Amino acid sequence: MKQRNIVLMVVAVGCGLVAAFLTSQMSAKPAGIERVEVIVAAKDLPVGTHLSKEDLKTALKRKTVAKDAVPPNVIEAEEEFLERRLVRTVRTEEMINKADLTKGGVVSIPPGQSMVSLPINLHNAVAGFVLPGSKVDVLGSVTLNNKVRVMPILVNMLVLAVDSATQRPDKSGSFQNVGTVSFAVDRKQALLIQLARARHCEMTLLLRNQDDTVNELEQGYQIDEVVKLLQQGELKDSGSGEGPPEAKKPEKPESPDPTPKLELVKVPAAAEEIPAGTLITNDLIAEKFKLVELPKDLAADAVIDLSVLATDKQVLRTGLGKGQWVTKSLFGYADPKASPRDEFNLPKPGPAGPNTPRPAVVEERKYRDVAMHTPSGTKYFRYEQTETGEWKHRGEVKPKKETPGPEKVD
Repeated sequence: MKQRNIVLMVVAVGCGLVAAFLTSQMSAKPAGIERVEVIVAAKDLPVGTHLSKEDLKTALKRKTVAKDAVPPNVIEAEEEFLERRLVRTVRTEEMINKADLTKGGVVSIPPGQSMVSLPINLHNAVAGFVLPGSKVDVLGSVTLNNKVRVMPILVNMLVLAVDSATQRPDKSGSFQNVGTVSFAVDRKQALLIQLARARHCEMTLLLRNQDDTVNELEQGYQIDEVVKLLQQGELKDSGSGEGPPEAKKPEKPESPDPTPKLELVKVPAAAEEIPAGTLITNDLIAEKFKLVELPKDLAADAVIDLSVLATDKQVLRTGLGKGQWVTKSLFGYADPKASPRDEFNLPKPGPAGPNTPRPAVVEERKYRDVAMHTPSGTKYFRYEQTETGEWKHRGEVKPKKETPGPEKVD
């Protein structure tokens, strides 16, 4: 019994050693795996993100991962992010590939602002030296109350794009052609640009010095005063560089607003497509038409009251598209139906007997004119008999005038 117990103890100790060895092997980290440091996003980066040198510190970070888990073409240096934009959204802790960056094509609009474009030529865009990222002032010249006024329309504006380019030219330092310049604006600035264009302001860009934080135009600038000036068309003397205020003069009647007021009229227009040949009825007017406002000059030829056409039982000569109004050339009476014609046949000769005299040769009739009565009068149409005996329509003819006979003499 003692020998048997000793054998069991030896077996138990051996199993314990084997289990301990296997457990240590399973819990131990695999040896020989190479690890590298890569750049990952420190936070979610939306598409179009443009990183400056200051943004690199907060937007990116470094992380150690297994070398086998690193995809090809991953970005290894922070400098590769400069002057580039993201073409996709990158999540936190995600590595960034070189294909995720581009030089342009996506506009990065500052938070809380929108983008508006201003048509402008090369001369007024500082000969093409206004570039994306530049800061400019927008100057405007306009005639108000028969006086030419020059004023700052907007100041310290960020240029987002020139035409469709969001990056500076690679080779030359300026654009050779300029058609539009796009700015970052808030709602009030966007409305002011549209107001200035409506008052026919000629606008010029003033390129600001990057080292100047505040220039003379910003001192005393108030956007509400510019809006009020362009809306009312008058300028009050504020004593800013225009000389001492003059003595108060008798009030004169205000001159009329130089901006002509657009006179509008309501015109019935098609709410949906209406095919040609449709009879104009009161039900059609109520269901298929709606009133729209048009400038009076544009609606000069439009029919204001369609009920007159419904009473007169007129139809649309051509179809109407959605939003199209009825003009005098688009309606008329329905085409009249041809009046029934008398059937006629040439007499057929009977059987000839031996004593039947031969009929005289008579020339067969080749033409026949048929009268058709229409609301505009009587028309005559000519038909020609073919070799097969059928009659074909040849067109409209004018009726022959009766030749007056000789005057009777008592």
